[in-house]
Amino acid sequence: MVAKNQSLTSFFVKEKKVRFGSYVVNLPLIKPSKLTRKDGVGKELSDGWAVNFAVGCLFGCRFCYVDAIHKLYSSARVGEIVQADWGYYFAVPSNLEEAIEATPWHKWRGEEVLMSSTHDPYLPPLKTYTRKILERMLNNGVRVCIQTRSPLVLEDLDLLKAYREQVRLQVSVATLNTELAKIIEPRVVAPHRRLEILTEAKKNGIKTGIIVAPILPPCRLRPSVEEDLRQIFEKLAETRPDHVYGESLHVRGVNMTYLSEALGERLTVDPLFDRWVAKLFTKLLHRYNLKGRYWAGR
Repeated sequence: MVAKNQSLTSFFVKEKKVRFGSYVVNLPLIKPSKLTRKDGVGKELSDGWAVNFAVGCLFGCRFCYVDAIHKLYSSARVGEIVQADWGYYFAVPSNLEEAIEATPWHKWRGEEVLMSSTHDPYLPPLKTYTRKILERMLNNGVRVCIQTRSPLVLEDLDLLKAYREQVRLQVSVATLNTELAKIIEPRVVAPHRRLEILTEAKKNGIKTGIIVAPILPPCRLRPSVEEDLRQIFEKLAETRPDHVYGESLHVRGVNMTYLSEALGERLTVDPLFDRWVAKLFTKLLHRYNLKGRYWAGR
């Protein structure tokens, strides 16, 4: 794994098109998040809290709608770099070390916090900070939902295992079609490697989950949505995550433009597709005796 991680880090360092920057993050690092609440307002990802400590995400998934948020609200903090395409700008707070020390983590004792909602917490440039934040949160009794696509999280298994009663580790998988995955998630490890993260976590007694998202409409590379989902659930029946969530592709900002350019075709998304996927997803949950739910129309 070390060699692969070093190669990944080297890729990001040498990527000429990525525009790097910095900004000053406001305290505390934990902030309210309506999207992640469990009470029906959002999704079952936290008690309404998230910790984000970067602007941008180097994975550059073509379907991600966070880009639209940064283009609207983050230029005042990080400057014009956010006008670059998603995946080609990245900023880390210049005061992140100080913010980690100054955040009163104990105020969230017993609360679950999502790490993270606007970027992957296990991007290579963030890993050291991620460990420090986790140590502060877990030592202060904060519960954490880690959401990642990166196997770098496995390097922190010792910490997560020590606090396994406070942790759940989740990954995201959009498809098992490796050709499609390479196009829509250009800098992310293959889907089967993300499923291996869950296997390793379960071996260490850590609660696990998966978000099957975004579920794309039919496209040339993957014409059968139903077959793709069935294959995913067959794998999950072996892995047995504690929770399985799902949602379809949502049209927000420029993500549809990014997807169309990457796929070479324009996808059509409508409420009928969302309702159809919701029924299929729920049916598969029951068939394979898995817990979870579909997030319809989020």
